[in-house]
Amino acid sequence: MIAVTEDMVREIAQAAAITLTPEETAHMLRDMQEIVQFVERLKAVDTEGVQPTIHPVALVLAMRDDVPAQGHPREALLALAPDAEGGYFRVPSVLGE
Repeated sequence: MIAVTEDMVREIAQAAAITLTPEETAHMLRDMQEIVQFVERLKAVDTEGVQPTIHPVALVLAMRDDVPAQGHPREALLALAPDAEGGYFRVPSVLGE
């Protein structure tokens, strides 16, 4: 079984660009450990010979031909943007400098 540690929680939080308080880190650690334990319990279930389940109601996918269509002109879309430069949309930085 995978052992979830506080360091792992911190690394995941850093990769997700979120800041966790020590209390949130402890709470997330408990939640992640419970998830891993549940997955381990699922892995222990013998499914040999069990048919895959299906949706109880017949689903019909509405399919259509994939036909290319004329898109919107770039200039018209850029004109609607609050900020554009060099043919691109400008957005605030979300990852920092």
